[in-house]
Amino acid sequence: MNQLKHYTAIANELQQFDPEKFELLEEGINIIVHKLKFIQIENRPIVEIVDFSRPAIDPSYLEEISEIAGAQNNPLVKESENAEILIFINESPSFLSSLPELLNNQYSDYKAANNNNVFIVHKPEFGKNKEDFLLDTEIFAEIIQSKYFVYGHEGDHWIKFSL
Repeated sequence: MNQLKHYTAIANELQQFDPEKFELLEEGINIIVHKLKFIQIENRPIVEIVDFSRPAIDPSYLEEISEIAGAQNNPLVKESENAEILIFINESPSFLSSLPELLNNQYSDYKAANNNNVFIVHKPEFGKNKEDFLLDTEIFAEIIQSKYFVYGHEGDHWIKFSL
């Protein structure tokens, strides 16, 4: 796993100013990491994340939480059309109605679109509040490694889209 700069910064701050929240964060992240530690990197799904939020989320934040959540983040093998999971981040309710056309026009050659592995994260302020690092990671874990994680965020913060 690459350097966890966002987690480390948040954890250091919490450890100093709110040790109780630090313990919750550390425990939650450790549970995710522990459950996934025996899944080899090459056996993890390739995930494409399309961020339509404004302002855009820091791409390194998205990469970090997706990697913790069990995605394969290897730029040498990551070809977008081979993405097994496609995640759109957009909190606008109208986005759902425009998604079929978007998939047809721009993502029809994607493995994820052809296999109905398309998800929408619609949680307000997703990726924008450091206090939500664990929640954001749990959301991705439910999507990326659904066999291992059920936190109950489906429907409230994300949905699976089927054509």
